[in-house]
Amino acid sequence: MEKDYLKAKQIKKESAKTAVWLLVAFGIVFVFILVKIANSNSMSVFNGLPDSDAAYAMAKLYIRPAVRSTNVTFHDDSYKFAKKSDSVYVIKSSYSARESDGQSTTTYFTISMRYMGGSAKKEESWKLLDLNQE
Repeated sequence: MEKDYLKAKQIKKESAKTAVWLLVAFGIVFVFILVKIANSNSMSVFNGLPDSDAAYAMAKLYIRPAVRSTNVTFHDDSYKFAKKSDSVYVIKSSYSARESDGQSTTTYFTISMRYMGGSAKKEESWKLLDLNQE
């Protein structure tokens, strides 16, 4: 009877030690992850929705491949911005493209994009909905 008691006590002691080591390991991993997040500058994800300048910068990235000319100048000071519901951004602006023969043409565009979440500076965070050029 006494041996059974001692054996049960030893088993409980070992399982308690295992539980304590698991809790310590979990705590270390938790603290490590917390420190990693605190030291990274990825908290910009929590700043809310992008502003008009961030949306316009992304619009220029989407428009550049659609322009045939390599010399493109966007009219940054005259863009118009509207935010619709469900993170849809509409931007109206224009750009000037200089052809190889020196002729310059101005093209007006309207672009609609949806912000999908994440960093507003990454193209993966946006989805092109519509692009009209006149």
